Amino acid sequence: MVVNSVRVKEKTDRRRRFKRVHFSVLIIAAVIFAAALPFAYDLHYGRLGIIYPQPVIEASGAGRIIKVPPGGHVQSAIEKANGGDIVELQAGAVYSGEIKLPNKPLSDFITIQSSAVSKLPADKRVSPAQRSLMATITSGMLGKPAVSASNGAHHYRFIGIEFTASGSGYNYGLVVFGSEESNPERLPHDLEIDRSYIHPFKSGVVRRGIALNSGNTTIKNSYIEGIGFPGEETQGICGWTGTRNVRILNNYIEGGAENIMFGGGDPASVALIPFNIEVRDNHLNKPEAWKEKVSVKTLFELKNAKHVQFIGNLLTNNWKGSAFRITVRNQDNGAPFSTIEDVVIKDNVIDGAGAGINILGKDDTYPSQTLKRLVIENNLFLNIRGGNGFEGNGYFVQIADGEDITIVNNTAFSHGNIVTFYGAEPRGFLFRDNIANHGEYGVHGLADRKSAAAQAMFQNNIFLNLNRIDPSGFSFPPGNTLVPTIDGVGFIDAPAKDFRLAPDTKFKSKTGTGKNIGSNLFPVQ
Repeated sequence: MVVNSVRVKEKTDRRRRFKRVHFSVLIIAAVIFAAALPFAYDLHYGRLGIIYPQPVIEASGAGRIIKVPPGGHVQSAIEKANGGDIVELQAGAVYSGEIKLPNKPLSDFITIQSSAVSKLPADKRVSPAQRSLMATITSGMLGKPAVSASNGAHHYRFIGIEFTASGSGYNYGLVVFGSEESNPERLPHDLEIDRSYIHPFKSGVVRRGIALNSGNTTIKNSYIEGIGFPGEETQGICGWTGTRNVRILNNYIEGGAENIMFGGGDPASVALIPFNIEVRDNHLNKPEAWKEKVSVKTLFELKNAKHVQFIGNLLTNNWKGSAFRITVRNQDNGAPFSTIEDVVIKDNVIDGAGAGINILGKDDTYPSQTLKRLVIENNLFLNIRGGNGFEGNGYFVQIADGEDITIVNNTAFSHGNIVTFYGAEPRGFLFRDNIANHGEYGVHGLADRKSAAAQAMFQNNIFLNLNRIDPSGFSFPPGNTLVPTIDGVGFIDAPAKDFRLAPDTKFKSKTGTGKNIGSNLFPVQ
């Protein structure tokens, strides 16, 4: 019995020693891992400049050229650069992110550009076919961006850069200009991306191409593609706090839920509502290959913004839902001051969507302000319908609430209602000099379509009976004209999609404003 007791005790002691050793090994491994992690992190992000090829600084007339060799340390070169300097990256080379733009006392731009930038013509949109002329900056680890801006960082310009994810992990944004700053004085500003290519890794998820929460920022002549995934609210470009004085010019942009959106998150104060935004001459598209594979909502959305111009853009292939969503949203019930004010949507061609324009003048979930002063003018809407591969009600305009909304000189081949009113009726609503399809129910939701108030809302429009509705089903206020067929309008060349009014049409110049009824746009084929 004594022997057995000794043996039991020895086994127990061995187990205890093993557990202590095992625990100690785990502790040591954890310490080593924790110690190595910052090193690996710095290694990945290029912060250990001593192990990288060093930048070569060359003098030039307007400033220095800092050449970063392939595999070099871009962050170090940016830290060394002064206003007016060029940080030149080798075309075809790959540089690891995250690059973080520092807040430095600059009054002139530091330009980060490809060594082959001279082969990318100024003011001309680039395409993926030109990526060999670009230098590549990849995203950081753990969902970090390829490039981000520190609080207050300013005067940085990128030309001829490919921004992409480094791997298949989830990425929140490839380029992040500002995020959650609560003080307008701390916003990044004076930033620019020109002739660049932004896209995900071949696998993995990227939430947005550019987070645009900065001031005095221009995105131009660039190509943003592939920002669409199942089960994700993705955007090509999105700004929700502090976005101000920004221009989005002559880009090709893909986005799943929204190609471009402003709002969608609650800013800390009224001073951070997205403000003074120009979106001009872009192509917003959803690829046909995304069908049944990507979460889709709209092409352009405003939830909280002031002073927006959306002019001269081409919007294509939004097969699910409306092309536009202009809907006031206090997104997370933290910004009751949310609003949409002073917006112009003009001179755009929209080809293919489940519906046209969805307008919600006041948040119907949380407290908000009321939409004011929206102008929708001289736009051409083609193939707006449900069915034939599209999901939606096919309406031209759906609206609830809002003040001072003018819809004038548009041509809309939509197969649903002309206008559907629901909820609170908007104040100061004017629908004048448009050409639109009657659809199934015409103007739907007005309490009295024949009243003086209804006639004041709808003036001098041409409504087409493309759905072949029986006269007993006509539904619109007096003072407007119903035309049975397209031939009865007098377009220049309807089969060629030239829906401008011909000089000899009986509807020519009858508006009293010097403008013809409908749009004067001819879509480029």
